[in-house]
Amino acid sequence: MFALRFASLFLLASTSLVSNTVAAPAPGVAVAQKRASTTDIEAILDTLKGSTATILPQITSLATSGNASIEAVSPLTTELTAALDAASSSLASLASAGSKKRQSDDDIANVVAELITDITDALDGLLGIPGVGVLLPGLDVALNQVLLGLETLLAGVLNLVAQLLVDVAGFLRDLAFGLTLATLGL
Repeated sequence: MFALRFASLFLLASTSLVSNTVAAPAPGVAVAQKRASTTDIEAILDTLKGSTATILPQITSLATSGNASIEAVSPLTTELTAALDAASSSLASLASAGSKKRQSDDDIANVVAELITDITDALDGLLGIPGVGVLLPGLDVALNQVLLGLETLLAGVLNLVAQLLVDVAGFLRDLAFGLTLATLGL
């Protein structure tokens, strides 16, 4: 009987110790992030779309007007790379979205496919400009980082994006976006 009471008391004390340890982590100990929702991801993509909505029309305008030069296009591609890098960084700060609805994945895939299509359409007009080829690898890396961040958060979403971009794959090849093509499996 004494042994049973002692064991019960020991179990109660150890459970209390464990629950106190879990409830109050030591200073400096990393605490797990809150899981990201698809709403968080959509907000990041909306911010990225807002940025590209001001940059891409300028690139297209330069290309169609015949006034495009490496000097004119370089600051715009730098802005575009910075916008992609900011989105990638924001995605990296989120924890995995965990369980999600299929419709949310479809919505996010549509937004990403539209974004990639807009980028390739704008950049395609620059291909004949001497020296522009040196600007494109940085954009490929930045776009690829966004895609990898999305795949980390929403496993399988890139398969949906790839299905939507089959017709755009040729433009991505023309732009020498090898990383993006490989990540999408195109």
